[in-house]
This record gives sequence, C-alpha cells and structure tokens, in this order.
Amino acid sequence: MATLKEIAKKIDVSITTVSRVLNNDTSLSVSEDIRKKIISTAIKMDYKTPRNRVRLKSSNKLTIAIVHWYNIHEEIDDPYYMQIRRGIEQVSIKSNINTVLIYKDNGEYDLNTIAGVNGMICIGKFSRTQISSFESVTNNIVFVDSSPNEDVFDSVVIDFNTAVRDVLQIIIKKGYKRIGYIGGIEHVSSSVKLGEKRELVFRDYLYQKGLINTKFIHVGKFSSESGYKLMKEALKAKTRAEVYFCANDAIAIGALRAIHEKGLKVPEEIGLFGFNNNHTSKYTYPPLSTVHVYTEFMGEQALNSVLEKIDGRIIPIKKVIPTKIVNRATLK
Repeated sequence: MATLKEIAKKIDVSITTVSRVLNNDTSLSVSEDIRKKIISTAIKMDYKTPRNRVRLKSSNKLTIAIVHWYNIHEEIDDPYYMQIRRGIEQVSIKSNINTVLIYKDNGEYDLNTIAGVNGMICIGKFSRTQISSFESVTNNIVFVDSSPNEDVFDSVVIDFNTAVRDVLQIIIKKGYKRIGYIGGIEHVSSSVKLGEKRELVFRDYLYQKGLINTKFIHVGKFSSESGYKLMKEALKAKTRAEVYFCANDAIAIGALRAIHEKGLKVPEEIGLFGFNNNHTSKYTYPPLSTVHVYTEFMGEQALNSVLEKIDGRIIPIKKVIPTKIVNRATLK
C-alpha cells in the first residue's frame, strides 16, 4: 500500500499537491493532466485514504494519542469536545487504529502514558509550554479547535467569524435592538486565560453596527449551571436585552430554565440563540435555535491529517470547517 510520499516521488510533485488532490481540494490550482495522473497513480499503487485505510496486521497497527485540554468532568459538562473525540474514535475503530486518551489532571499531562505513539491529536487550547512537551513525544501533531502555529502544526478549526456574524445578522433582521451575550472564559492553564472568540466577534460586529451595550454581556463558565445563574442575574436588571446569544447550547439551556422560572415567554418576550447544536437542543421548550457545528467531522478530519503527517507530508495544513444555522423556535 503506497504512501503520499511514494506517490509524490513517482510523479515528481509535492506531497502537499498529492494530498490536496486526493482529498478533493477544489481550491488547488493544478492542471487537469496532473490531477488525473495523481489519481491514476494512487489507484495503481493501491493508495488508501486515511478514512478507508485498514491495517490488518497487529504489528503494523498505529497508535494515536488523543490529548484533551478538559478533565473528565468538564468534558461531561460540555459535550462539544466529547463529540470531536467520538469522531476520531469512530474512524479509528473502522481503520484498526489504536487510540490512547489522556486528560488534563491538575493542570498537567502524564506524557509517560503516551510514549512511543505514532501521532497526537490535541483537542482544545494549550500553552506554549504544554505544546513543547507534546513535541518531545512526536512531531506528528494536529490541533483541533485551536491553531497555535500555522507554520508548524496542522489544525482543524471552526469559522467562528462567519458563524457569529450570521447569527447576529439574523437577530438584527428580526428587529432586535438590545442584544445580549452569555458566555464563558477559557483557560489554557490555571494562570493563563484566553479571549473567547465568539465574544470577541460579537463585540466587534455590534460595535460596528452601533448596537453594542456591554451591560448586556455576561461571562462565566461553559456550563448549564453558569448559564442559569447568569441569566437570573441579567433578568434582575431594570433594563435587559431583548435577545441573548449564548456561547454554547449548555449555557442556553441553563438560561432557558431561568427565563421560564421568571415567567417570561420565549420568544414572545425574550429571544435566545445557542451554539453547537447539541443533541438535546431540539428537545427544549421551545426548541432552541442554534448554530450546528460538525464536531464529529472535525474529529475525522483531524485523524486524516495526522495519518497524512505519518505518511510523510511536511507542509502543515489548516482546515476551516463551516457551520450551519438551525432556526427553531426561540426567536420571534
């Protein structure tokens, strides 16, 4: 079974060109003759894409480490990262690839448990010190939901700019003027916190539209409990937002409970919009309008990338995954 490197050498093109052609990258500028030659050579050399690659001999089985920036309890509270991991594991099982899962424990990672792995998929955000320690284990590293160094590492991320702007455009078109935000703070370590991308885009877009009101911005944690508490506080104010955009569905579900307890009707008296489209979102009352994120597909693409790195691809690739608006019943 051929590798990308062997195919590239046979045709005398770059490994990246071979990879992008075989992954149907329509944005690649390459002649049709070269494209056909790559595909036909891959077929003749029995190349298998990462999704379809099956390694039957246990002695040749790959082992991929999945490094999670959450601990086990945090993952349960926010299923976004759990679904990414599930996408990795599902394709790994089909492809006869071993996976080793490592969670953060008291802010640290026990890298001794993943010594000798062929590659590593890091889900979440990590500090420079943590990333350096990962490089001591393997150079075949792919990041999901962050892109710490596009010149060095592969990454799979969401197009947050477009997603948040699309939501706000819908909200504004529906006539809402007082627009609120309920989100969380992200930490790469106990002492280092990040500016949350959704909040940054939210602030920037509404500032440009002359609609920003920081009194309607509430930040806590990415959990239902936090969403509940923050919405209760927001509803105590003399003036509240007419609609709230929540950074994830867990926050939105907690906020929805607080709204119901206040006796307000959704969406007649207050609107709500989530993010991620968790499995429970369509079962809330009323069903939650949200942004669908292709989480399991992100995991699949991360595994594809790390397998290409193992095959010999050197040039890093950043994959930006689009999202989709799911309009249900929490906007008027």
